[in-house]
Amino acid sequence: MLKFFFSFEIVITLLTMIKTEAPACANHSVVLDRLEASVNSTLILLSDVKKFRNITKLRAQLDPLFSGTSIAAQGATATEKEIVNFLINEALISQQFPKTDSEVEQEINSIQNNNQLDRTALKAALGHEGFKYSDYFELIRNSSSKRDLIDRDIRTKVSISDDDIKNSFFNHYAKNTSIPRAFHIKMISISTASYKTISAASERASEALREIRAGEAFEEIAKRISDDSSASSGGDLGTLTEDQISATIREQVKKLKVGEVSTVLGGVSLGRYYILKLIDIKSSETDHLDKVKEEIRTRLAAEEYQHQINLWLDRQKQSAFIHQAGEPSIKELPTTP
Repeated sequence: MLKFFFSFEIVITLLTMIKTEAPACANHSVVLDRLEASVNSTLILLSDVKKFRNITKLRAQLDPLFSGTSIAAQGATATEKEIVNFLINEALISQQFPKTDSEVEQEINSIQNNNQLDRTALKAALGHEGFKYSDYFELIRNSSSKRDLIDRDIRTKVSISDDDIKNSFFNHYAKNTSIPRAFHIKMISISTASYKTISAASERASEALREIRAGEAFEEIAKRISDDSSASSGGDLGTLTEDQISATIREQVKKLKVGEVSTVLGGVSLGRYYILKLIDIKSSETDHLDKVKEEIRTRLAAEEYQHQINLWLDRQKQSAFIHQAGEPSIKELPTTP
């Protein structure tokens, strides 16, 4: 391990100290390149940051994890730190899903065939846009690694339900509307009068919530312990308009997402504890919801993909050796008391 750190120090020194004298003045020197970060055995140089700025438009066409991000919106104006962090993440992905030159060649040949181009025409098209073929080649390599990550580790973890779409619609798209809504609600009610002590009623309600969160069906628990008249139907109160719901329950229901179960509500002042489950929301905004449904699904999926990718990257970083310029080369070990 020490050999690696010493080698790393030598690389830093060499890359940082390589200079050439400016022709106009012998007293000034120019840094040709500089080490910005290392990710295990991969080095990220200042020249890589500059290259990133030069090919952001090409990256937007090829990189499946670039478009739609904040760094894509900034493009060439992104800060050096933001670009280095992006390249660190890219290196982690490429190391886990490496692509050989022959695999990259095969993918480029497929692109050429699909677009009825030969290699000469492809290089000419890239040159016309101001890009080098070598940069295109490496972007194809990295993009292919990222698609492998998505296909093998991420795609199966992303699922957007109709409830997710409905929640997003009512909590964002139609959040401030004054159009009345109706709520399909289920409830478990526990009267304090049914127990010897108030604390016993409270504990029973808390126990019921733990059972629900452990996976037991809300409806079965309602049938077993609820003292409301809806108990026999699994606590189903039906679909109620806002003016049909008491102010206390209405306030709590509006905080829930479709499919969500509340915490234990109520207390001594109400003479009962209760747990709510929001089954559905209905309103005359249904037509609007239908129009934006796929737009919402696409946005939620993109957000969830990014969330899952961030989780994957966090796991990789826990076992990777990542060093950025300005950080100590070897972190001090904790002192044993």
